[in-house]
Amino acid sequence: MLSGWEIWIVLALLLAGGELFHGAFVLVAFALACVPAALAAALGASLATQLGVFALVSLLEVPMLARWAHRRRAKRLATNAEAIVGRRVKVLQPVGESQDGVVLLTGEHWKARSLSGVIEAGAEAQVVQRDGLCLLIVQVTDGRQP
Repeated sequence: MLSGWEIWIVLALLLAGGELFHGAFVLVAFALACVPAALAAALGASLATQLGVFALVSLLEVPMLARWAHRRRAKRLATNAEAIVGRRVKVLQPVGESQDGVVLLTGEHWKARSLSGVIEAGAEAQVVQRDGLCLLIVQVTDGRQP
């Protein structure tokens, strides 16, 4: 039969393993909270004390890990698909709201659709959204190059 501290360690390992499938840093907080509870069990604390230690450490860890995960997510770099939004393009074939055209973005031809009426060939536009492989663009009036 397993002793109290061994049960806490097994529970910590199961929760840590479950985090591999979940990935939201919730289960890891509870897995880490099992360690002080296991220490309390090893020192001979009652089950109520062990559960109290687990609850207290969980209440302290969950907000700290959530804050850390949020900061980590905020520092994430934009992927190539996300980095396209905001870029300038040159219209190669006329683009309308219901008529797809072709634009030039970093030397590549892309299918595009206008969100602001017809944009003639040769005009400058800006990508405001991406719909699959189609860029949604609006015309730009200043003379900056893409």
